[in-house]
Amino acid sequence: MKKGDTLAGISRKTGVSVAEIRELNRISGNALKVGQRLALKKKPGHEIESAAPLEYTKNALNPDFELEEEEEADDLLTPEEAWAEIEKRKQDSAALLGKWSNPDEPKLLVKVAMGFLGAPYRLGGSSVTGIDCSGFVKKIYQFFNIDLPRTAFEQSHVGMHVARSELAEGDLIFFNTRKRVGHVGIYIGNNQFVHAASRKRGVRVDDLNTPYFDRRFISAVRLKGSDDGL
Repeated sequence: MKKGDTLAGISRKTGVSVAEIRELNRISGNALKVGQRLALKKKPGHEIESAAPLEYTKNALNPDFELEEEEEADDLLTPEEAWAEIEKRKQDSAALLGKWSNPDEPKLLVKVAMGFLGAPYRLGGSSVTGIDCSGFVKKIYQFFNIDLPRTAFEQSHVGMHVARSELAEGDLIFFNTRKRVGHVGIYIGNNQFVHAASRKRGVRVDDLNTPYFDRRFISAVRLKGSDDGL
């Protein structure tokens, strides 16, 4: 690879989607590693291809060369394991709790959720007169025929887990606050989410990339899919 290569650039050159490259190599974001080889999609009649290792460059501080908490090269998936991961993702899709009735329904869910903006926070509450984070999520999805468990911890164990880089409108995102899974919100696009934040702030919109939430983000789940994809 030439210096400055990115997942997006590799995708354009090879025809393998960024999502598939991430799945094959257990990459959760855009981080690449000096000396790393990437397993690529297997084409009929061919062995799985590998991208050449990255060269060391002075661009190492660029986000595309993020080196923090990387896996060793020996930890990369074998071709057999990579395809097993893809099969697992297919099986995971069966965990979805339903399908959107049309492509515009996720946007409608976002509009319904935004209708709660300014509602006061109340621990254990479940209405516009007072609501907590998991109660808010449960209430919104009830309008769309999904009956969720009551707590953020329980809600994090339903649906299909998705990577942060693959978030779509309506996905639930979870944060580590005072406990492992202590807070939940609804992703609304453009790195933003709506949630019942606190007693002082009530239901509001925040940016997932702000330092406070960026550090505390732990997982995301998708509850409903579509006929033309997840």
